[in-house]
Amino acid sequence: MKTILNEQYLISPFYVFFLIYSNIIGVGIMGFQRDITKDAGYDAWISIILSGVSIHILVWMIYRIVGITNNDIIHVHQFCFGKWIGGLFNIFVIFYFLVLALIVFLVYIEVVQVWLFPLMKTWQISFILLVLVYYIVSGGFRVITGVCFWGTIIPFVILMPLNFFALEFANLNHLLPFFNHSVKEIVLSSKAMVFQYLGFETLFMFYPFIKNPERSQKWAHFGLLLCVFLYLIVALITFVYFSEGQLPNTIWPTLVHMKVAKFPLIERVEFIVVSIWLLLILPNISVKIWAACRAIKKVINVKQRISLFIVLVLFFIIANVLKERNQIEQLNEKYSNIAFYFVYLYIPFLFLYIHIKHKITK
Repeated sequence: MKTILNEQYLISPFYVFFLIYSNIIGVGIMGFQRDITKDAGYDAWISIILSGVSIHILVWMIYRIVGITNNDIIHVHQFCFGKWIGGLFNIFVIFYFLVLALIVFLVYIEVVQVWLFPLMKTWQISFILLVLVYYIVSGGFRVITGVCFWGTIIPFVILMPLNFFALEFANLNHLLPFFNHSVKEIVLSSKAMVFQYLGFETLFMFYPFIKNPERSQKWAHFGLLLCVFLYLIVALITFVYFSEGQLPNTIWPTLVHMKVAKFPLIERVEFIVVSIWLLLILPNISVKIWAACRAIKKVINVKQRISLFIVLVLFFIIANVLKERNQIEQLNEKYSNIAFYFVYLYIPFLFLYIHIKHKITK
């Protein structure tokens, strides 16, 4: 059964491009290179492409899943598993989106403290960010979409060219020899890369808010394609700039090689980079929190403004408890394992199950 929404709350299919891009590109692109090269070395560029292709397949599956009921994943779970079992799956979905948003939130606070304001307290940074998130999410989904639009255009135009300054010191020999890693190592690297693509699953929640949603699928794939292209370009620039011995000791390689850019009157380019990155982080966090609050409203019938306030208070508390980098990395590692099984096992399972259920129901 389709959720009937007033047209004033709906968005054009074209904007799905920006929603997908904003949900994928966030803090991960600052340091993903180190994670994917642990197993495959500088052949990890293959992993970026392979994992990207697999995500395209999963996006196609999501469109088929929600297209059958013409509704979000909350209704899909109720349709497939009933009220109670489906409710348990829906609770998992709520925590899934919240933890993903929390990880992005915590990592960006760490980046701000390391690169911009080392003496600034965590509670001060988290409070400012959460006020902005509240303002965006409480404005509704169309406001969030608008922030995603500008959060895609402005950072891409300003930050993307800064990557190419590092090519002045490029050493193409770093990429040689090609294909000197086993299939197993490439697969392990691809698994590490999958975490960087997480966020596309919010499509499960905002699908009913798209006008003529079947026309939006090509824009979702275009947005994902741009993400794959961006990760590939940034990774290759990093590989030719750092040697394989240097990269494991560099926490945020993208920020480091962007520092190469020099401009008159601007001595610390990284200040500009981290500040503009906020335009990427805000929509990234906002969509995931909106998806979780929307799910809470449909599962336990709590108003979104109330659940939003509670969620942001919890984020504030957790941000001031989990301050150490090793704590954030442990949370990141545990979540990435759960997310891997969710996207590669559960989504295909749900894809098959709902088609069988739909045929039997008909």
